[in-house]
Amino acid sequence: MTNANEELIGFIGQFRTFLKNVNNEWSRKTMSGMNYTQFKVLFTLHTSGSRKVSEMAEVLGLTSGAITGIADKLVAEEWISRERANDDRRVVYIELTPKGKAMVDDVLESQKETFSSFFNALPEEDIQHLRRIFTQLLVNMDNKTPTEKERKSNE
Repeated sequence: MTNANEELIGFIGQFRTFLKNVNNEWSRKTMSGMNYTQFKVLFTLHTSGSRKVSEMAEVLGLTSGAITGIADKLVAEEWISRERANDDRRVVYIELTPKGKAMVDDVLESQKETFSSFFNALPEEDIQHLRRIFTQLLVNMDNKTPTEKERKSNE
């Protein structure tokens, strides 16, 4: 194994640890009992308005079935509402309720300090580099065909 591969594996391990710590801190600070994926659904509706379940699945990189399961929990909490399209009953729209909007606002406020604490020791220049690097990594991932991804993961 080359030194570059060892460094990448080390980086991936560090990144996974970072994400685990972010998720743990999220759970510890969010008193709503909501997980991060549920919040991403609420936040997406907060920023973009009503969406089809299939659109939400695409935006979040999940299946429509996964979004339906998440939506069931969010509807039960009255944070979102669900409505079928009049012209095609197979199409389901989800929308943030006023209670859901208040929840998003509360969570954003409570998490502001937590998330800034992860990055406040970094100079702005480093944060800009991270944004640029992750943007490029995501572009690279989106541009690869499944065959290329599979081939690269088997190398």
